[in-house]
Amino acid sequence: MLRRLDQSLWAAEDTLKVGILRFPVRSPVLRLEDGGLLLFSPLPSVERVADEIRALGEVRAIVAPNVLHHLGLAPAARLFPGARVYGPRGLREKCPDVTFTGVLDGVPDPLWSAEIDQVAVGGMPRLDEVVFFHRPSKTLFVWDLCFHIAQSEHLPTRLFMRLNDAYGRFGPSRLARSMMRDRAALRASVERMLAWAPERIVVAHGDVVERGGRAALQGAFERVRVL
Repeated sequence: MLRRLDQSLWAAEDTLKVGILRFPVRSPVLRLEDGGLLLFSPLPSVERVADEIRALGEVRAIVAPNVLHHLGLAPAARLFPGARVYGPRGLREKCPDVTFTGVLDGVPDPLWSAEIDQVAVGGMPRLDEVVFFHRPSKTLFVWDLCFHIAQSEHLPTRLFMRLNDAYGRFGPSRLARSMMRDRAALRASVERMLAWAPERIVVAHGDVVERGGRAALQGAFERVRVL
């Protein structure tokens, strides 16, 4: 089922199995003012919520926000054949069965630029992530740049996330920090996000930060000495 997060924002949520680990995973669905939908980071199980998504409106764009969030891309493209498909340049080799409309970068596509800002996260080329900010709802969308798994009933996942220094709090994991190659470039990207003053932060993995998003973001990157 889709979960409503705001007036024009929903999320499909599931559990992603990676070996013995179990991660919460989220796919936001955003309705633009003209009624069209943006489907971000579609879940591998997207067919389970396809009818619910269609009931909200026409899917205009399917967005894979980094080189890791692609498992549901081909199924979503088949389910919503009229949608444009966007992703980082590096996904073209990973997804040869998907026809991409455009390449994500730091410039919002005209399809959503009236309502959404975005920044290509600098200094982490292996992740190649683009984050988005929905101005009307003051919502920031991040993917693998930050986790927010506050708790887990699955012991192997709890242990792994503790070792990954990303359990019980919002922020970059140890693995994400290992991908940071240019901290000055990353700092510039985070400062852009802070300038948007987000209230809510929707993460791909973990709990939504419902309030105080800007403070949470600043604290997370101060803690890892990016700011």
